[in-house]
Amino acid sequence: MVVDAARLGPDDTVLEVGAGDGALTSLLCGRAGSVVAAEADARLYAEARARLAGRGNLTLVLGDGFAVPRGFTAFVSNLPYSQSRRAIEWLARKEFDRAVVSVQEEFAGKLLEEDPRRRRAVSVLAAHAFRISRVGAIERSEFEPEPRVDTAVLLLEKRRAVPHAAVRALNLMFSRRRKAMWDGRRLEDLGAGEVMEIASRG
Repeated sequence: MVVDAARLGPDDTVLEVGAGDGALTSLLCGRAGSVVAAEADARLYAEARARLAGRGNLTLVLGDGFAVPRGFTAFVSNLPYSQSRRAIEWLARKEFDRAVVSVQEEFAGKLLEEDPRRRRAVSVLAAHAFRISRVGAIERSEFEPEPRVDTAVLLLEKRRAVPHAAVRALNLMFSRRRKAMWDGRRLEDLGAGEVMEIASRG
């Protein structure tokens, strides 16, 4: 499901963050021209290296995937849920074509939230930076250990890159969301585009 949704071809360079033992990485290597896969856990990295030995189109990295300097056209990740917001904010700043990510269902709801009274900074950022669609869900039994929450798989198609300063300003605005703007309006009175325009002005 994840590999099919990424629509990979020989011209694609894929960045995979959180390669685990390399099971998904192997499939990515079979579809993309080149793959850069990062895993922070030394034990899992060793398992992935053994599994993927001989893959000529793979660069396997031990460390933080968000620190990899290489450019990419597609991003794929089964990150820990705790890294989901970091991933969205990082991807919003990057230039690429599409990403397929698995996230906690509750977080997927935040990304897709349209009600101005319920949206968060990450909701506005995601709507501005990506076209988001649901690909499907991953059964809890597919994970080890089995989580207590549901997992959604999302396709993020890049619309525009957002400067780091605008992401920071957006988060600051939402930390003060109960306060009125200079013109008396509150964040929930503004459209997502208006909010991002203000954040982009710093």
